[in-house]
Amino acid sequence: MAIGKAIKSMRGKESQLKLSFDLSVSRESVSAYETERAAVPPDISQKLMQRFDDPFYAMTVANEYTDGSWVRPLDGMHVDLHRSSVVAKTQEEIQEILEYMRSISIVNHPSSMPEHEKQQLKETMIQAIDGITALSHYVSVICKDYGFSWNELWQTHTHKLIANGYVRKENA
Repeated sequence: MAIGKAIKSMRGKESQLKLSFDLSVSRESVSAYETERAAVPPDISQKLMQRFDDPFYAMTVANEYTDGSWVRPLDGMHVDLHRSSVVAKTQEEIQEILEYMRSISIVNHPSSMPEHEKQQLKETMIQAIDGITALSHYVSVICKDYGFSWNELWQTHTHKLIANGYVRKENA
């Protein structure tokens, strides 16, 4: 799902004009964002996240703004985003990651790793990305279904990282 389609989906039956007032932009700008004739500026994306608190929009923006280097919302014909299916798939992916991680050692210096083990390590990283995708969808679906705030969860997480000394407060 592209950013424009995500905005249109979040807006629902609300008019472009109403949304434009809330974002402090013209109705024409909202139209241009939705039809992807114009890129959505970061400050507008932030306002949209604050207003709609939509985890799938957050994934869409992160995926597009990083040129595909982050999780994209799963929307294919074989995807089942019912919470019970997402839980089962997430558990399956986590088990696969753990199996892959247990099968390879990264104790020695990378320059001493044989090429076949580097390929195995690369496959482990691909499995980890599958797990990140599954976990991101798990949190997204649970937020949507149970009314949790995606934004609040990430704020809580950030505060925890700061409190544990994993990130500096000025970088958060």
